[in-house]
Amino acid sequence: MALPKVVIDSAIWVTPSLSALPIELVSIRGTQIVPAVLEDANALLTRTVTRVDANLLQDSQITFVGTASAGTDHVDTRYLSERGIKFANAAGCNAGAVADYVLDAIYQCQRLESLISGATVGLVGYGAVGRHLAARLSKLGGKVMVYDPFVENTEGDVKFCALPEVLGCSIVSLHAALHNDQPHPSAQMIDNTAVGYISPDALFINAGRGALVTEEALHRMADKGVTLVLDTWPEEPSVSQDLLSRAALATPHIAGYTRTAKSNATDFLIEPLVRALRLDSPFNTLESEDTKQVMVDLSRQSDSDGLMDAMKAVSRLALDDVDFREEWEKSQTPDIFETQRTQYRLRDQYSALTLRAVNASTELQRLLSAAGFGLAS
Repeated sequence: MALPKVVIDSAIWVTPSLSALPIELVSIRGTQIVPAVLEDANALLTRTVTRVDANLLQDSQITFVGTASAGTDHVDTRYLSERGIKFANAAGCNAGAVADYVLDAIYQCQRLESLISGATVGLVGYGAVGRHLAARLSKLGGKVMVYDPFVENTEGDVKFCALPEVLGCSIVSLHAALHNDQPHPSAQMIDNTAVGYISPDALFINAGRGALVTEEALHRMADKGVTLVLDTWPEEPSVSQDLLSRAALATPHIAGYTRTAKSNATDFLIEPLVRALRLDSPFNTLESEDTKQVMVDLSRQSDSDGLMDAMKAVSRLALDDVDFREEWEKSQTPDIFETQRTQYRLRDQYSALTLRAVNASTELQRLLSAAGFGLAS
């Protein structure tokens, strides 16, 4: 009996858990996943570069679609439902990775000490990433405010607020899902009017979806002095050279790209894939996370300086910024943007690092743990 055929975007990691399944796995580049390659396939595992809709699937026998991403705006979920095609995304797979990126941005932009001292942080979106990030920021000392009209309850000291109040915080970070659904569409929600609520000395981070904010709004923020950190872009995978020049830190949509997140993105899809294809396989297939040890001597540091030294030891954001700008200067095309993403050298997630913090105070150990690091005993 033939094994079920599963077409997978070649940029998705084939983890030990996936390779152990009784399936025929066919790897194809995301931009080359077209109707012809799906004619005899039973399932599709894809990323955000592939538009999944009637045009792609109408002549196929696909019974399951999984996207190795939290976002689903590239998938026509209504069409899948009408066809009876099972669907799953990997919501939460990169929550830790994106939180690392945001904390690194706060550190690189010299806002970490003010965060520890109680700076206000506004999060637009309180899904898996927003909740994870909010918990870390709050434990570090930040006063966290969130705007999300689709969520009713917050956790810990996090406060729900109206969008203008959230945008008025000293640090603003976007993590909303991208959609046009009424009555609260998120596409281009940060427009010229919204810019009026943002403080001139604010740090504005978009590691969510580029189209949550208009390009004109970003230029207006820069005009008034707002510090911009952009991982996602309004016209992505096209990036305006003018806008790139105005960003303090810029990367090619890789905030969620750590080894841990890449593994999660695949493994989060295994259980629904097994159910949809009725495979004979156990569900408890996630691998335990390997950790690396990092030695940091913090014997003569204040608590906040010690945290900054620890982050400096593992930070990649400044280097990633330089790499992006240099490559984009050579060739400013959508293909280059996607190539930079697929060839990105994955970071180690904070949770996959064990710090051996020599002579760290009790308070510094608390801050390191709050930031997401594991501490050697």
